[in-house]
Amino acid sequence: MNTQRFSVSGMSCAACSARVEKAVGALQGVARVQVNLLTRSMQVEFDETRLDESGIIAAVEHAGYGASVGESTQPQDSGTRKRLLYSLLCLIPLMVLHHVWHSEVSSCLQFVLLIPIVVLNRKFFISGTQAVLNRSPNMDTLISLGAATGIIYSLLDLLVLHHGVAYVESAGMILTFITLGKWLESRATGHTGDALSKLKALLPQQASVLRDGQTVQIHAEEVEAGDLLLIAPGEKVPVDATVTEGCSAIDDSSLTGESIPVPKQPGARIYAGTINGHGALRATALGTRAESALNQVIHLVGEAAASKAPIARLADRIASIFVPIVVGLAALTLLIWLLCGATLPFALGCAIAVLVISCPCALGLATPVAIMVGAGKGAENGILFRDGSTMENTSRIDTVILDKTGTITTGQPVVIQALPAEGVSLSSLLQLAATLEQNNSHPLARCIQQHTAAYTPQPVEQLQYVPGRGVCAQLHGSPAQAGNAELMHEHGIEFPAPQKEGSTPIYFAHAGKYLGMLRMADTIKPGNAEAVQHLKQQGLRVLMMSGDNAATVRSIATQAGIDEYYAGVTPQDKEQMVRRLQAEGCRVAMVGDGINDAPALMRADTGIAIGAGADVARESAGIILVRSELMDAVAALKLGHAVIRIIRQNLFWALIYNMLAIPLAAGLLYPAAGLLLTPGIAAAAMSLSSLCVVGNALRLRKLTLPHPTPIRMNTTTISVEGMMCPHCERHVTQALSALPGITEVKADHKTNSVTITSEGAPDEALLATTIKQAGYEYKGVC
Repeated sequence: MNTQRFSVSGMSCAACSARVEKAVGALQGVARVQVNLLTRSMQVEFDETRLDESGIIAAVEHAGYGASVGESTQPQDSGTRKRLLYSLLCLIPLMVLHHVWHSEVSSCLQFVLLIPIVVLNRKFFISGTQAVLNRSPNMDTLISLGAATGIIYSLLDLLVLHHGVAYVESAGMILTFITLGKWLESRATGHTGDALSKLKALLPQQASVLRDGQTVQIHAEEVEAGDLLLIAPGEKVPVDATVTEGCSAIDDSSLTGESIPVPKQPGARIYAGTINGHGALRATALGTRAESALNQVIHLVGEAAASKAPIARLADRIASIFVPIVVGLAALTLLIWLLCGATLPFALGCAIAVLVISCPCALGLATPVAIMVGAGKGAENGILFRDGSTMENTSRIDTVILDKTGTITTGQPVVIQALPAEGVSLSSLLQLAATLEQNNSHPLARCIQQHTAAYTPQPVEQLQYVPGRGVCAQLHGSPAQAGNAELMHEHGIEFPAPQKEGSTPIYFAHAGKYLGMLRMADTIKPGNAEAVQHLKQQGLRVLMMSGDNAATVRSIATQAGIDEYYAGVTPQDKEQMVRRLQAEGCRVAMVGDGINDAPALMRADTGIAIGAGADVARESAGIILVRSELMDAVAALKLGHAVIRIIRQNLFWALIYNMLAIPLAAGLLYPAAGLLLTPGIAAAAMSLSSLCVVGNALRLRKLTLPHPTPIRMNTTTISVEGMMCPHCERHVTQALSALPGITEVKADHKTNSVTITSEGAPDEALLATTIKQAGYEYKGVC
């Protein structure tokens, strides 16, 4: 199966899009077709062995419209503004003559002024006639029929009947006001794609490439995999690449939403559209611009914006039969008024008003404008919806399943506590840990290496890695061990049992003596407990599932505030849990990392992939959270609810509007209340209905989405004596940076001061102990 996007021209209302969809959907080999009136686009999924693009284009053309592969670059309001301006210049004097000078000469002058209006807006007549010939009457059919009826009757009155009642002014108002409505509509709908336009603008147009030893400026789309890129300070990265030379900090906010620049060194990956900081970089392109992560984000947002929600089927069904019904109602209105004794001009005016006011423009815009604005709003906040169907499913969710590792927790273990044995100093324990875990690539060992970075590893002999248990070595001629309880038992080392569940203890021993332990744990991400509370406040049932052991899962669930949790589950178990909940009648959202959770993500009513990073096109999820924040899942659910609520409001308005407007235009209230709509006013009212629908959808741009409460950062300056040189500064910085909660350390040996940035106020006793263990003297807070 192949999925292809087409640009469709000639569509003016929901009846048109329904006609095109029906024509293409009837082709052999077409599995799915979606036509979007707002973007003038069509997406077709078809069997390439049975059908090709030319066959699809031919079907569209046979239906009376135009089609081409790809997206249209022509603005929707092309030429509309100029037509409107010239039409108004003719309409104003025409209306003055109609209301001020009543004579045959005045009628002749009005016809002279009407001719330019008709010529300028001839597209309504051409499109309307072609639609009738293709048996697919549309909005233009109603407009042209209403205007033509008024013009023909006015000519008959002027030349034959001489009743003195003409609809020249009404015909001019109909054409001009419809053009005005189309121009205002195109201006309003243009704002719905602002987010997509901003995303496209992030991709640079030029790239500096090193070829044959020379720096060459080429278009970014010409960059190929393997090209050596030169990225100057302040420039945008043209394609996804790997740094090969230089150090800098990259502003990744366009892709991840993180405002703090990320340090990049050789071997680090950088992404298209991100901004280089202070340092010049050389990088090897990983692919073309079309294959970049940001371009995939743009593609996903565009696909979602052009899709339909299942709720739109109601509007499609109505639109497909709407125009013939309106023509029938107009004819019935004319007949009934004539039978009731009304004059022909009066009955004809009511019939024309019914034709004009009933155009199904608002019905066709009700769904696509809301989905486009919603998709753009999500993209601005790092939330990517795959399509409109996902938005509708999201609005019905009542149960949320959360994966643990990488979703609720960071996915990276850290040292949360160092517990030396009685009579052993903390520095001795950490020195031993740094020595035994040197050059070990195990994830827990790397975590210990980071925590003990301030300590210089000592030389060891006979270093041996014991898979699944730990490390053994000879240190100063005596055996030393670092590992789990099994390794300690194997060497006859006595040690205390860990006092707290939910963590992994690493024990250390030397010369047959237990020296202490480091407790390791995968910690909960900041803000995730708050996100769980938001989900509960929305009345959602929240579960957590993990393949980890029961003690660890219980500990994380308690920290996150989750009451229902399951441990030791496999990916298949998660998928079966989703099935079971759905069988109970639940609407399930699965939030996971999109890899081992793929079966559950696919099975869930809404799959939400968190931690997507560059892999934004993951097929297992309906929603992708680029920023890896669980709070964004809360925001996605809220946004889905808001989009569907707006769609329902729009459909209600479009349908109710026509139900109320048609009887009013037909003169139903004229006998009792004297209320009657002229054809010109009916044209203005029809345009107003479309603007109301678009304006209602644009309210989504101001929707406030939940964000994690920012962590309060604290800055503390302490006095430290004993620092003599930059080497001492580095030593103190390394020692303090390993402490939990500390994000930045700046030491100055000239002033004997150290400035610490931390999450909340740091533990002063812990600071003093750490500085003393590093070989310096703590003097207190400045």
